[in-house]
Amino acid sequence: MVASAALPAEGQVHFAGPYAVVEGGAISYNTQITFDGVDDPAGRGGAGFGAAAGFRWVRGRVVFGPEIILNQATVPDPYTFDAAAVGFSELDLRRALSFGADFRLGVLLAGRVLPFAALGLSVNHQSERVDGTSLEDVPGGASPETFGAVQFGAGAELAFSNHLRARFVLRSLKGIDRTADDFGRALNPALNRFDVEPRQIQFFSGMVLQL
Repeated sequence: MVASAALPAEGQVHFAGPYAVVEGGAISYNTQITFDGVDDPAGRGGAGFGAAAGFRWVRGRVVFGPEIILNQATVPDPYTFDAAAVGFSELDLRRALSFGADFRLGVLLAGRVLPFAALGLSVNHQSERVDGTSLEDVPGGASPETFGAVQFGAGAELAFSNHLRARFVLRSLKGIDRTADDFGRALNPALNRFDVEPRQIQFFSGMVLQL
């Protein structure tokens, strides 16, 4: 009743202008690992948190504008292998702080619900460890890299008042693909192929302060 009383008439909820977000939640690491014809869609779970800020314009029921995002993820459990077959028993994929910017487009429903889609770019840092040793310290191994990648997402906001609302978002961040050449002598030389294609999917919820 309090939230309803705080809202203006339907279709008049304040969505235009600057806003800030704090968010956090679960992360799924959906990494595709392929070696000698074996495809393993290895999944790991984790958690993350972050903040965002943006600006929106409203044209009728259409809401759109840019947003910048900063978030941090926990390190997932390592991926495990048969050392005799691959050459090592554990692989850690680490993603540090991620900075992104995207453009969001949504349609206001019932005066208080805003489903949206987002597309943009993110700057990330990725490093790997094999059996506890950084890949860059393995002869022939690749160094950690800072890279840019396309990010996309979708979600919804639910307004409690003109200035406070809840947000739920799914965001996908691609990593750097690694091949046998990147792992150097850490691999079993009998392997014909070894590919790692990392992807991080964030399931975040948060609070939005519309200024």
